[in-house]
This record gives sequence, C-alpha cells and structure tokens, in this order.
Amino acid sequence: MSGKAITILIIGLATFGIVLYDIFALFVFGVDHTVSVVLNVWAFEAHPLLVFLLGMTTGGIIVHLFRWKPK
Repeated sequence: MSGKAITILIIGLATFGIVLYDIFALFVFGVDHTVSVVLNVWAFEAHPLLVFLLGMTTGGIIVHLFRWKPK
C-alpha cells in the first residue's frame, strides 16, 4: 500500500469517526453539543483573522489534495 493510499485511508477514517461522534453527541448530549453547533459558536467568538486563516487553510487543502477547481 502506497503512502498516498494510507493518507487517503486515514482522512476517510477520521471523517467517518467525526461523523459517528457527531451522531453520538446528538443523541446523548443533545443538539447544542454537536460538532457543527460547537464550531459555529466558536467561529463567532474567535478572532476574525483566525477564522479567516482556518478557512483559507481548509480551502487550500481541498484544492490541492482533491484537485478541486471551479467549472
């Protein structure tokens, strides 16, 4: 198995794990403790530059790893 395949596998497992935890948090702790709500609250409380840089980094990763580009 190549390094690229292992990296893709790790990204997929991490994403799957976060989704499973989000479903678990929804049913056990309630809607206010899900990943999306916590990130949304954090984004409005954090420094605007930090939120911008996080978005730019995420966008850069998506563009470079998945070769995404607008049509």
